[in-house]
This record gives sequence, C-alpha cells and structure tokens, in this order.
Amino acid sequence: MTGEVAAHDAPFRQRSWPLRWVRLLVHRLRISRMKGRGGFHFATGPHLAVARGADVRPPHYLELGHHVSIGKNFTCEADLRVGNYVLISSNVSIIGKDHPFDDPTKTVYTQPRVDHSPVTIGSDVLLGYGTIVVGPVTIGDGCIIGAGAVVTRDLPPYTICMGVPAKPIRPRYPQASTI
Repeated sequence: MTGEVAAHDAPFRQRSWPLRWVRLLVHRLRISRMKGRGGFHFATGPHLAVARGADVRPPHYLELGHHVSIGKNFTCEADLRVGNYVLISSNVSIIGKDHPFDDPTKTVYTQPRVDHSPVTIGSDVLLGYGTIVVGPVTIGDGCIIGAGAVVTRDLPPYTICMGVPAKPIRPRYPQASTI
C-alpha cells in the first residue's frame, strides 16, 4: 500500500451523490437569499462559497470576484467590492462610517445617516476570524489580516497586518537576498 491513500484517509474524499446535490441546493439557496434582499446591485463570479448566517445589506452594491469563500456569520453593511481568490473567515464584519457626530446642535440619533463608505478588497486576500473592517478603506492585493483586527485605514499590498487598529507588521513574502 505504498504511495496509496485509503479512501477514508483522503482529505477531500468524494461524497455520495445525494449529499452532493443537497449541498449544492443549500449553497444556491444561500446565494439567492443574498440576492433576494434586494435594493442593491449584486454581481459575482463563479465559485462563490457562502456559509450559513451571512447577513448582507449594502446600500448600493456588492461585487464579488471568482473563487471567493465567505465564512459563517458574515455581516456586510457597506458597499463592497472583492477581488479574486479571497478567503473571508467566520464572524467578519464589514461596516461603514455611517453615523456622523460632528454637528453639535444635533444628537447622533437625529443626524442624517451617511451611507456611502465603500470597501475594496483586492485579490489573494485573507481576512482572519473576527476581523472588523470600517469603511471607506482599501485592502491591497495579497494582504493577510490577522484574527480580531480592526481595519480603519487603507492597507498596502502584500503585507501581513494585525492589531487594533490594523497596521502592517511585515511583508508577506521575504525579500530576495542580494548576491
């Protein structure tokens, strides 16, 4: 049995055909539920995976590239544009700066809501568990955002970012050594 992997040990073993059909149906229902909330432009590429509990309510648009995976309990209340090959972990929230508080003659409750805080996430990005993104921000291509980070400003491409507020910690790829 050298070089062979038993079927029960394979990391991505094949599921029976009824289970595959049920999973496909549930997946399509989740996506149609996101579209069905209405009132905004929804566009997506192929290979979108959405786990249960996604609450998506952008004011104007939601555009997802191809090969995007969204974890459980995802919340989006800002306009969102996502690139390709993006992983969004569970309990990630993307919200906008929608409650102004700069008019001293009005309470926060009575000030008109500002609903345009677009968030742009580049391609090849990972948002760690529990990340909060407060728009308007741009997350560059190739970024890795650590678990529990709060993104309040633009992040440069190909960096690993962590903290509250999220800051670049180091480059994603080591620099090539000079010979």
